[in-house]
Amino acid sequence: MGKTARGRRGRGGSAATASDRRVVGGLGSLTSRQALIMAGLLVFLVLTLAMPLRTFAEQRAELAETRENIARMEERTRELQAEKERFSEPGYIQEQARIRLGLVEEGETPFRIIDPALGPVTGQDPVGEEPLPAKPWYEQLWDSVSLPPEQEKPANPARDEATRPDRLPTVPEQVPEPDPGAEPGPGIE
Repeated sequence: MGKTARGRRGRGGSAATASDRRVVGGLGSLTSRQALIMAGLLVFLVLTLAMPLRTFAEQRAELAETRENIARMEERTRELQAEKERFSEPGYIQEQARIRLGLVEEGETPFRIIDPALGPVTGQDPVGEEPLPAKPWYEQLWDSVSLPPEQEKPANPARDEATRPDRLPTVPEQVPEPDPGAEPGPGIE
């Protein structure tokens, strides 16, 4: 038995060593065709996995954004519910009417306090001031002579058309019918 084991080791030793070298050599011992196939498989694998991974990342981002939106909406819902409850109280409604609309109750004297920090009050009315002309005076003069004046358009042309005097309906004057028992008047025979 010992001989056989030694003999096998001796003979098979060189064959086992050569196959071990091929396996141990790894990528360095691959032929160019094998390397090209491996590179193609690697590119295919990357392309196959890239799209699902990208979609997964986009969906995770959308999910996080949607969760943030839901949290904001829930907070806004709570705020609106609290405001709804406040408006169910008559005291709060009255307070808001005073603040927002300036309403006063009967018998109260309203006061309006003007903040001096807003600036000095001038005696001039800014609404009544005419704006400065955009054109020089000579162009305005020429335009006033050369351009016909603009006719004012009525606020509601259909109403103005319908209410013209010649368009108004008239009620015909009633001619009194002669009374058969009355005497004919002068000129009527």
